[in-house]
Amino acid sequence: MLAATLTILSVRGESAERLVSVARLVERLQRAGRGEAALTQEVLSGGETLRSDRGRIVLEPPDRMRIDFRTSGERVTMRADGGEWIQPSLRQLLILRPEPAQAVVTTWRSFLAGGASAYRERPLGARVYRLIPKTTSDQGADSLDVELGSDGLPDHVSLWVGDQRWKLRLSGWTFGKARGPSAFTLRAPPGYSVFNWP
Repeated sequence: MLAATLTILSVRGESAERLVSVARLVERLQRAGRGEAALTQEVLSGGETLRSDRGRIVLEPPDRMRIDFRTSGERVTMRADGGEWIQPSLRQLLILRPEPAQAVVTTWRSFLAGGASAYRERPLGARVYRLIPKTTSDQGADSLDVELGSDGLPDHVSLWVGDQRWKLRLSGWTFGKARGPSAFTLRAPPGYSVFNWP
């Protein structure tokens, strides 16, 4: 779900119309191969905080995403062929099937291709944009608000999924050479149960 704020279509995307809200991020990812940022995440519903955590998000074109949460110790990877989710509190690793990962991967790829084929973008203020999906999905966000930092990279992202509001703070973006698929594959630590999900 989180990657829907950031990531079918061509990875190159240079000729595609780009959304202003993701243009700088896409440009830097395509040039370097990998982008990382510190992440603060809050999930709210009915005025109550359901989840709050800090960590790090890593993105690599064409379809790789990884989040390592510091507080909970959870780690999540997603790719076109699925992904993994380590849950230390339950001592388990969930194998994510390709179908659930596709909503995230499809969004990620649409952003890499410029985003305009999948989203309508409306400016809300200086460096703040609302992205509205052109098609609706039961699994996707109803809309995303993206606030850019002075460097033109996403700084704050808010999205609504049903009655839940997800608030993300991204900071300290760094870019470097891609590390490849092995950096986006998790293995169960000794003593952990492994389950297919869902």
